[in-house]
Amino acid sequence: MRKIGQLLVLGATALVGGATAFAQSKGQLEMKGDLYSMALLASVDEMQKSWGYINDGGEGRVRTDYSNVVVKQDPKITDGMPTQFGTHHVDYLDAHALRERYKELGKEFSILEIGPIHNDGARLHIVVSVYWFKYQRGRYFFAYSDWSDVEFQFNGETQAFDILDVKLGGI
Repeated sequence: MRKIGQLLVLGATALVGGATAFAQSKGQLEMKGDLYSMALLASVDEMQKSWGYINDGGEGRVRTDYSNVVVKQDPKITDGMPTQFGTHHVDYLDAHALRERYKELGKEFSILEIGPIHNDGARLHIVVSVYWFKYQRGRYFFAYSDWSDVEFQFNGETQAFDILDVKLGGI
């Protein structure tokens, strides 16, 4: 009976570890498990490569730091997602926490919002949007800025979804 318990613990550990394991191959990011986590990491990596050198801060705004991102909390999508992706740290904030962060900083700051999965034939897409957030006169303001469209396709050989493309866009 003790051996069965040990095997169950080892099996559960392997499943949990496998759900958050990352691997890089052929320039494409792969992650076993949650598609939303995969989309967030792929988006932040691509945003950092393409936009990380841009000083989007200035008077009234905090410069975006893609190593420490804020994601708008959505219980249906973000609950259970990791707060650490390699060198990237993520804070998932609800409306109250966003307001408190704004009060602390006294400036607009960028936040990410993960959209729901949608399909395009045999492919899946997740859009990660960038907004500038501020709170004034008792109201929340989200100014749409940029986005990342992460495209997935199911790989029959590995029985997992692969990222086919990460497209960035902006206003």
